[in-house]
Amino acid sequence: MVKKNTTLDVFMKGNAKAEKQKQETETGGLYPLPEGWKWMRVKNVAKPLGGGTPSKNNPEYWGGTIPWISPKDMQAFEIFYSQDYITEKGLVESATNLIESNSVLIVFRSGILRRKIPIAINRVPVTINQDLKALIPKKAIIIPEFLAYYLKSIENYIITRCVEKGATVHRIISKRFFELAVPVPPLEEQKRIVSRLEQLVSRVEKVKRLRKSAKEETEKIMQVALHEVFSRAEEKWGLTKLTKICKINPSKSEIKHLPDDIQVSFVPMTAVSEISGRIEKPEVRLLGEVRKGYTYFRENDVLFAKITPCMENGKAAIARNLVNGIGFGSTEFHVLRPLGSVLPEWIFYYIRQKSFRDYAAKYMTGSVGQQRVPVQFLKNVKIPLPPIEEQKKMVAYLCSIKETVESLRELQQSTDEELEQLIPAILDKAFKGRL
Repeated sequence: MVKKNTTLDVFMKGNAKAEKQKQETETGGLYPLPEGWKWMRVKNVAKPLGGGTPSKNNPEYWGGTIPWISPKDMQAFEIFYSQDYITEKGLVESATNLIESNSVLIVFRSGILRRKIPIAINRVPVTINQDLKALIPKKAIIIPEFLAYYLKSIENYIITRCVEKGATVHRIISKRFFELAVPVPPLEEQKRIVSRLEQLVSRVEKVKRLRKSAKEETEKIMQVALHEVFSRAEEKWGLTKLTKICKINPSKSEIKHLPDDIQVSFVPMTAVSEISGRIEKPEVRLLGEVRKGYTYFRENDVLFAKITPCMENGKAAIARNLVNGIGFGSTEFHVLRPLGSVLPEWIFYYIRQKSFRDYAAKYMTGSVGQQRVPVQFLKNVKIPLPPIEEQKKMVAYLCSIKETVESLRELQQSTDEELEQLIPAILDKAFKGRL
């Protein structure tokens, strides 16, 4: 019943508001929209097209001029070319489709879908494989850039609501995806929003590039300091064979008398940071669990990753604060135990040089992807050996540089996190009509 003091205008306005809310709920709207906008489902704003793969056994299907897009091509927001091309014959005689330019491409099946939904706009006509779907925007309703940006803005929502997770491969459930709600303003407003988004996103991406460059310069600071220190040390004191100042891969027989029930530190490869050069997340295990099948070391030994790409990335650390002074870890570590004439820090900083890692990489053996630095390489290596007191002075200097670099990295990391949050915040405002 209408109250006596309710005017017709107020009553009609209230009814209109209730009707609008009802429509938004029925359409799956996520939040109230500005005047003139409306919620529509993905299936109503774009036509879906799937893809396929021409037989790899038929050479007549491949090496043509038609781009064939697979998940590996979905690295950028705009696509102009692909890694693989097919022929007209491959298009006609396979399940793939020719996708008109300015469509929205989405990876629907991939292991990466647990954390990311690759989305792109093809700026040229393309074909796609079966792991992708193309959304052909209905031009009278929505422009491709608006749809693509919006889907990117609800990436986490799509992952939560629409992705079915398998053991290794995840997929977007089509029925759920195409029922998703899309806020649709008038076309002119869409164009304005996209133009503004492109400006802001471009600025953020520029800052990211500058930040990446700053990170690279930060890393150079440490490498320059290392090069200067060890070059001067070599000029003044010459080189000494590593085997004269270190025991390489000491024997487990040293601890054969210890009982199996004592606790020791356990260091998997993932526990060693290539950034900080520290053991950051060691585990605690019983000696009996790790005595066989793992690499043995003890307090103040230096760990050096021997397998690719860990070695090239700089995974190395000094074993410190070990439980009962004993550690075991990945079989992919070489262990360098300093003898009385050398500090562990001196060895650690020497092997952290990029020039040393590049040199070691030349001597790696084994199959591709499983290459390792052989122990013989370390047995032949020579390093500068100043007196202990001189080592202490130079190590103190390098530690101060390392602290400065780590402070810069921490600052850069916090800035990176802010930048990563910035684009989602911009997208959120855009699709609520606040941009």
